Amino acid sequence: MIVREPFEAAYLEDQAQRETAEDQRAEEWGLDALDLEAMVKRWGTKAVLTELAAIHERVTPDGSKVLWSLPSQAYLTGNYDDPNPCSCDEY
Repeated sequence: MIVREPFEAAYLEDQAQRETAEDQRAEEWGLDALDLEAMVKRWGTKAVLTELAAIHERVTPDGSKVLWSLPSQAYLTGNYDDPNPCSCDEY
C-alpha cells in the first residue's frame, strides 16, 4: 500500500482527468478531420477554403480575414515564369 500526501493524490487525480480529456479531444479532432477530408473530396479544396474564409469573417470580431492560395505544381517545383520578366530590348 502506498500512502500519499493529500496534495499529491489530488495532483495525480487532476493529471489523470487532464489526460482523459486530452485523449477525448484528440479522438474528436480525428473524427472532425475525417469529416473535413470527406468535404474536400466531395466539394474540392477551393470551395472548402472559400467557405472557411467566410465563416472566419462571420465569427471573428476583430475584422481579420483568411488569405489563402493554391500554388501550382509548377510553382512548387520552381518551373514557372518570372512575374517580372526582363525587357529583351535592354540586351
